[in-house]
Amino acid sequence: MPGAVRRSYTANTTIAREYQARSAILIITSGWAAFAKTLPDGSRLIVDFALPHEIALIEFAGEVSETVTALSDVTAIELAGPVHSCFSRFPQPFCEAVLQAETSRYSRVAEHLAGVSRRGAIERTAHLLLELACRAHRSATTYPARFVCPLTQAELADALGLSAVHVSRVMKALREAGLASFRNGVVELHDHAGLIETAGFDRSYISI
Repeated sequence: MPGAVRRSYTANTTIAREYQARSAILIITSGWAAFAKTLPDGSRLIVDFALPHEIALIEFAGEVSETVTALSDVTAIELAGPVHSCFSRFPQPFCEAVLQAETSRYSRVAEHLAGVSRRGAIERTAHLLLELACRAHRSATTYPARFVCPLTQAELADALGLSAVHVSRVMKALREAGLASFRNGVVELHDHAGLIETAGFDRSYISI
């Protein structure tokens, strides 16, 4: 597509920063990135992730927004924004994919808000693991037995609104219950049905 540029970001590199104007469409080809909100005390809440083969939309006008960070080494194809201008610049199938990406992100953020505000620690952790499994596996009908997950315990805590210590306890509980485990960058889902029941998970909000 015209204007497409290949980008590479090493792990922990800031792709877009709060309060700085940035407008781009990123097609993630490898690696994971996080959209996060930083609080005045320096803590942060990860509100969404961008995984391989997904479209990440960055439309920051310079007001308070989010910081986008590469959690692992990330490669992407970047198209210059503004995002809304893509409808006059690119083929219709791609524009439809951009619209779907925007809708999907809204649905994920809504689920995330419900999780951190209303679900218990075990339920929200199980829910996030199942969401990431669906997105990493890229299947609308099945769940993987395992998937590679580059998140650290601290990053998982930031996504769940929990402390790292609490996350460690929750993962131990899930492991001892025979539901899921997370070791050496790999999440294993031992009991899909049990994990789904624990989380109250409905995958219909995830678009693959």
